[in-house]
Amino acid sequence: MKELKNILEKKYKIGAKKSKYPNLYRISTQYKNHYKIAHKPFEYMGKMKESIGITIANSFENSMHSPSNKFVRTSYNQLAKEITNQFMFISNLEKIVFEPFTGKGEPYANSIEMLEDIHNYHLYFFKTESGFGETEYKHENVMLNKTGIKIGNYELVINDLFRIVHDIFGHAMSGYSFGPIGEDLAWFTHINMLSPLASAAMTMETRGQNCWVNYGPHMRDANGKIYKKGDKLWREPIDRPFAEQKMNLLPSSISGVKLYEDKGRIKAKYLDFWDPLESLLYISLLN
Repeated sequence: MKELKNILEKKYKIGAKKSKYPNLYRISTQYKNHYKIAHKPFEYMGKMKESIGITIANSFENSMHSPSNKFVRTSYNQLAKEITNQFMFISNLEKIVFEPFTGKGEPYANSIEMLEDIHNYHLYFFKTESGFGETEYKHENVMLNKTGIKIGNYELVINDLFRIVHDIFGHAMSGYSFGPIGEDLAWFTHINMLSPLASAAMTMETRGQNCWVNYGPHMRDANGKIYKKGDKLWREPIDRPFAEQKMNLLPSSISGVKLYEDKGRIKAKYLDFWDPLESLLYISLLN
């Protein structure tokens, strides 16, 4: 994390405490003003803890793929709409070249390489068709809907747009890494550009999946404790399995969002007095 911030500070001569890429931060602000995205009634104070990560991972593990659920589908449809808006907005204002990655493995060895590439107005993205988690629901997952947007002969699906804008607005804008702490900060940073309705699905796709990868059953011993680096069964991040791709919504205690039906319409609002960490820390202590 410090190395990422040092890159930003060196390149753009801004304080490490702010550590924001000025152009991306400006575009994010313009986007929120244009689409009237309200400020969130909560802040992110502290950092991800193992007990919280396990609580979220368990919830993700126990959730079922539910694409026909009206609350789930409405939230995912709204996320798809807003992610498309974000992609078009930044494409019009910032001339970053988006290029499908055709090599083996991952496009970048680490988040530092990705960050430097974006700051040079270029970004590789891992094509969805090359791998979509450990399972596939191609006929029913909103994230696999085609967008009509092409790069060369490749037509991007919603998940491609999502990966691109999340790398930009979640990670690069504030210099957040791909580790457990950086991923959760990237989730929180990015939901600040979304409506509550879209934020619920975003939480499943980011916070839920990332916590499962880093704190799921494959990372724990028989007593439920997270393996430490150096333990025989500890896995390097590159060796951890992808999370299952499934449409569902995590509990409001994890997302901070309550969905409800009003006169036949699905709506969403943020919880009062909710905290991204403290609310879950209390739950984890009860388990």
